[in-house]
Amino acid sequence: MSSYQLHNAGYGQGSHPVIVRGEGAYLYSDDGRRLFDAGLGAGSQILGHAHPAVVAAVQRQIADGSIYLYNNPQIHDLCQRLAALLPAPQRHFVFSNSGTEATLRALRLARAATGRQRIACFHGGWHGMNEWTLLDDGGRFGAGITTLPDGIPQPVLDFSLLLPYNDERAFELLTAHGHELAAVIIEPVQGSNPRADILPFLQRLEAECRRLGILVIHDEIITGFRLAPGGAGQYWPLQPDIVTWGKILGGGLPIGLTSCTDEVAARTFGDRHKRILTGGTFSANPLVAAASSAVLSQLASADYRHIDQLGERFRSLLNQGFKHQGLPMSAIGIGSFNRVAFTASHFRNRAERDALELPAATQSRFRQQLLENGVLWPTNGIVFTGFCHQQADIDWLCQQVLAAAAGCLISGA
Repeated sequence: MSSYQLHNAGYGQGSHPVIVRGEGAYLYSDDGRRLFDAGLGAGSQILGHAHPAVVAAVQRQIADGSIYLYNNPQIHDLCQRLAALLPAPQRHFVFSNSGTEATLRALRLARAATGRQRIACFHGGWHGMNEWTLLDDGGRFGAGITTLPDGIPQPVLDFSLLLPYNDERAFELLTAHGHELAAVIIEPVQGSNPRADILPFLQRLEAECRRLGILVIHDEIITGFRLAPGGAGQYWPLQPDIVTWGKILGGGLPIGLTSCTDEVAARTFGDRHKRILTGGTFSANPLVAAASSAVLSQLASADYRHIDQLGERFRSLLNQGFKHQGLPMSAIGIGSFNRVAFTASHFRNRAERDALELPAATQSRFRQQLLENGVLWPTNGIVFTGFCHQQADIDWLCQQVLAAAAGCLISGA
């Protein structure tokens, strides 16, 4: 057998578990174990793994081909569905193949529209493998990683500005650098810090950016089609200039979508003195479009109260259990978007959370204990409820979380 090394995190030889199948809320490993997928494919599987409607749509389309590299009816059917679903200002679409690519296109649009070069993002945020926003890695890959050689040219980072999240100082920095900022990109709900009290901060950010002529980009790769069918702009009274979408939209297939308002489109695509590139071999291909249309068809009739109530139950049961057992942990989130924090103290942002949480070794023991009990805990720590779940599933998951939390703290004492 030929020797090789696979460097994608978690996919190397010897990595476990090895997954061979998914169905509903579960993944199945090569040794026959059924594992509860608490992350639902990083949030992309809101309907559950291998949903019959998505599988059928892919099977129908694959028989006619997966890529044409030309105009096709499937992508226009998807656009019609999106136009009916997304907030009214977002009517100009550019498709790509990942969330990273969608955010790259969004930043390029913002620069072209404003004539400015610099981009601002927030500590604790995550916008994919996007060089312009990797001043900070969201804390996902280890403290201090951005101080090591990583292949990103320093001049790229010089055009980025890192802002403190949910913090008054962010607005002082915006005022100081507003004349050079093309856009501020932000997750309406941060994966590292999903909180229900963030709307006032988002509204003030929008107002300050309008005052300074800075475009607002909402990265809704996670929140899109989850907080509401139309994302945060439907859930809350917000009007971003550019939005990026992904994950749920693809139904498990890779997709990215960048949308913008008429004003941004007029200052970019509508300006004959500017050249806006939108090509991509697999962008807008009929196979992913068919899968995406199947997802949106299901979500159009879905009752979002179901997944929101399950998320609220998850947080409530865990917080009651943590308090009853005297465990220094808490569950936070909004709607179907959840996170377990390894601290019972209040925090405003990721920086404060990092200073308060239990050691990484304790968190690692927690994840290992859950795996032994049949739960795949997401590596990014974000737990989602989906339409594949019932109340009994969430109650069982909470029992496993509480048992693992108590076990890892006792064993680490």
